[in-house]
Amino acid sequence: MLETQLHEYANRLAEQQPGYTADEFMELLSGILTATIRHHGEETVRQMSEATVMKVIQSQVSELIRFKRLDKLMRKRDHLA
Repeated sequence: MLETQLHEYANRLAEQQPGYTADEFMELLSGILTATIRHHGEETVRQMSEATVMKVIQSQVSELIRFKRLDKLMRKRDHLA
């Protein structure tokens, strides 16, 4: 289930990225998922496999980490939803 995968990923991020809890990462991941649905449309995202949705979210988080934008976005994650 996608929700379970998001929670597992949030836990891994909390272990790898100091300063934030799994709950805070879950909030970020939920915001990214909401933004993805808003951008692509509910029907399109519904047709995607959970693995594909997770790859999209992980890719976006990876970009945030690589470009050192994670901290900035974590401080503004209430703007994602």
